[in-house]
Amino acid sequence: MDEIFHVPQAQKYCQAKFHEWDPKITTFPGLYVSSCLLRGVGLSGMGFCGKDMLRLDNAFFGLGVHAVSYRLLRRRLDPSKAAAQSLMLSLYPIHFFYQLLYYTDVGSLFWVLLVQDIVTPGRGQALPGPWRIAVGAATGAVAVLFRQTNAVWLMFSFGTAALQDLQASKWGELQGESVSLWKLLTFAKALLLESQRLLLRLGLLLVPVILFIGFVIYNGSIVLGDHSNHEVAPHWAQLAYLSAITAATCSVEDSALSPRWVMQFLRACFGSLGGFVLSASSLAVVVCVVHKYSLAHPFLLADNRHYTFYLWNRFLSRPWVRDVLAPAYLYAAWYISTRLSKAQSGLWVLIWWVAACLTLVPAPLLEPRYWTTAVIMAQLHFYDRSWRSILTLSLAYLTVNIITLAVFVFRPFYWPNGEIARFMW
Repeated sequence: MDEIFHVPQAQKYCQAKFHEWDPKITTFPGLYVSSCLLRGVGLSGMGFCGKDMLRLDNAFFGLGVHAVSYRLLRRRLDPSKAAAQSLMLSLYPIHFFYQLLYYTDVGSLFWVLLVQDIVTPGRGQALPGPWRIAVGAATGAVAVLFRQTNAVWLMFSFGTAALQDLQASKWGELQGESVSLWKLLTFAKALLLESQRLLLRLGLLLVPVILFIGFVIYNGSIVLGDHSNHEVAPHWAQLAYLSAITAATCSVEDSALSPRWVMQFLRACFGSLGGFVLSASSLAVVVCVVHKYSLAHPFLLADNRHYTFYLWNRFLSRPWVRDVLAPAYLYAAWYISTRLSKAQSGLWVLIWWVAACLTLVPAPLLEPRYWTTAVIMAQLHFYDRSWRSILTLSLAYLTVNIITLAVFVFRPFYWPNGEIARFMW
């Protein structure tokens, strides 16, 4: 749907018409600048900036995502399994679909993952030096030019890099799966006492973030154009949707539906008085969130091309359905946190949740592609999957991709005004 804005704007940049800007575009011009640089200014008349040629840019960025994913997975997996998992993630349906269109999503994901690869070391590797941090900051600036919310993921990389630095020094007690009040206070104390050293080593990563905050203050909004349709709203139900999709796509043989994990969750809830009080309170919060803060943006209600239109109208628009799903959302969030903490520290998981919250909750539109960065980032840091799980998930993703592409290409429909429309994520 957004190609009707992105393609003409990229073609203007190819023609060196940098002063012409579509006020409906909400993102910075990172995608258009990259397309222009790849082709050369003034070459649009030779067909290099046609719609199909521009779509190849996202195929290029998709290969980049695959390569960087492999590098991140290679830190803890053997080469063959890292390659297989990175290929599996390239088939993640929502990410795969937008590799075939001219959208900002794939390039945005590539630059975010590249920052994470540059500034955070693998196990047993030395902490990045000043040169790598400077390169990471420049890469982060490019990421923000592709999508504004990447400023949050740049802070995520800063936070995880700072956590690894502290864990490698005298603050080794910050490691471990659990996140207790004592550990949070210790983490806050460590950040305060080590703030000068951490800022000297990692502070360049925050420069693009500070510049972006300055832009928001000057602009009065996060987005460039179309402010009225992109106002910030407390859409807390986004975290419930993220929990559901991440839990559903993280494993097969040891999935969230496994009796072992269900029983472990029930024991955590009912095994002690403290666990019961905590789980009951958490469930009450989730019920309140999905009942009161499940928002329906006008774009969602008006555009019947997107699957979310039907998901909302037939299911999620009914308050009782949202309330019934609340325990499943709570379980999905617990499952993700537990599985992630098996491979990462509990504080790393907390930083991931904070980043997901800051990027998703202010967005009033129910849009699956908004979850992609958080989902892929979590998948890249999960436990080691078995070959059976990798193969099964890859085949499942491939099946979904074939179906959605077939529907998109071969099952168009017509609006009352005669305009053709296609079903898509």
